[in-house]
Amino acid sequence: MTVLKKINHLNKEQRINFFWIILLLLTLFTTFIAESTTPSDFIVLVVCLTIAVKGRFVMDEMMGLREAIPAIRYTIYSYFILLPAFIALSVIFPELLASITTIND
Repeated sequence: MTVLKKINHLNKEQRINFFWIILLLLTLFTTFIAESTTPSDFIVLVVCLTIAVKGRFVMDEMMGLREAIPAIRYTIYSYFILLPAFIALSVIFPELLASITTIND
């Protein structure tokens, strides 16, 4: 039996506990990475990708959006895809962002 099939066979309480532990581990992982090294583009991308994954877990498993109306589900999904992407872009390309948002007299 694959891991996904095993996860799908868990009851609701076991599923929430499983994903809660996964969320804690992902948080500890990103905290350790972010605090132990100097920020680099790769570290920023790893942390932002983890934010997106954690957002997806929270929406699907904790908030129950898996069964929600698609318009609501995809709007919230896009938030957790776009926000980390914008954060990564602003950290990796700060000069470009400053030049785009600067008002010249």
